[in-house]
Amino acid sequence: MLSTALNAETLTIERIFSSPSLDGNAPRALKVSPDGERVTFLKGKQTDYERLDLWEYHIESGETRMLFDSNDLQSGEEVLSDEEKARRERMRLSGSGIVSYQWSDDGKALLFPLGGDVFYHKLGEKGAKQLLDTEAFETDIKLSPKGNYISFIRDQNLYVKHIASGKETAITKEGGGNIKFGMAEFVAQEEMGRMTGYWWSPDESKIAFTKVDESPVDVITRSEIYADDIKLIEQKYPKAGTPNVLVELAIQDIKSGDRTWVDLGDDKDIYFARGKWMPNSSTFTYQWQTRDQQTLELRAFDITESKQKVLLTESSDTWVNLHDDLYFLKEQGQFIWASERDGFKHLYLFDNNGKLVKQLTKGDWVVDSVEAIDTANNRLYFSGRKDTPLESHVYSVSLDGGDITRVTELGAYHSAAFSKDASIFYFY
Repeated sequence: MLSTALNAETLTIERIFSSPSLDGNAPRALKVSPDGERVTFLKGKQTDYERLDLWEYHIESGETRMLFDSNDLQSGEEVLSDEEKARRERMRLSGSGIVSYQWSDDGKALLFPLGGDVFYHKLGEKGAKQLLDTEAFETDIKLSPKGNYISFIRDQNLYVKHIASGKETAITKEGGGNIKFGMAEFVAQEEMGRMTGYWWSPDESKIAFTKVDESPVDVITRSEIYADDIKLIEQKYPKAGTPNVLVELAIQDIKSGDRTWVDLGDDKDIYFARGKWMPNSSTFTYQWQTRDQQTLELRAFDITESKQKVLLTESSDTWVNLHDDLYFLKEQGQFIWASERDGFKHLYLFDNNGKLVKQLTKGDWVVDSVEAIDTANNRLYFSGRKDTPLESHVYSVSLDGGDITRVTELGAYHSAAFSKDASIFYFY
């Protein structure tokens, strides 16, 4: 008879939460580089699985290597601002070190925040250049679409910085207190999944941003519960039936500084749900939602003519679900849009004037999300539950409509990531 002891180490509470992790050191935030040559990911250290470093897997050579050790770039305790703590909680970002990163659109550079500042790495060059080194804790740091600038929020104002020259420009200067520029308010982050309040135009000539005024919102006291402590936090929170924030939308020319305010309508008690530029860089679209969430409008503002129109409207007797499945097809002058108008979430093709071209998917099943668009081969890839509601699979369909092809094998729940041109993807 075997002894139950077997000299095994006693599993204690302390061991469960210490390094190395009992469930292995699984990679996080996997991305295919825009050029399709490598897969990058974050991975914890063996000595501290919550301290993350940036790694890559080179597809052709099969080599895996660490790109950046977070300890080499930033040492000591990482003190997060309250704003960054809230952002990370709502984005489900845990750990320390390099917790997020971004590829440039051309796949030639990487940007990653660390310790409230930011580092920039250009492929083919050694090391990472620290672009921000300040006492302030900058948040929502982005690379511009062409990779010439970074943008960020500092002290509730929006800034841009030219990478080559180092020139920093404050897009706004009036932020502070109840006024926030380029920032998503609490409800947008917590309930709508919108974590930013500014958007670059594809040609980098303009930037759209929100102005949020929290002065009408009541202050509540809430509890933050920790293992050994409970903290009482005072916070602006729009309870049901009480005033919400006031939101405005502006578009500013980067070089001239000219600013245009967009008319969001007479009803100020609304939600600004999403924002996105059309490929022409002269039309900014945004999703406007009534506070009862029963009506959602996709609006388009043409900054050249200072005119706007409603491209489409979604309505419901209960509520309209938000999504991130809006994709503009540059050459075709069309866009992909997800809707539950037939009772299930499916994908539709519209022209840029809001005219329905065709429904691409249909049936008594749901699309989860658009994964990629292969414009060269006129195909769209999406995740969905066509075969069974218990599993998620990757499917493809022609942009002309027609039969749907399942790409992944039955028997598992799949997630996927694609290269920019959809020529390469991985799933897990």
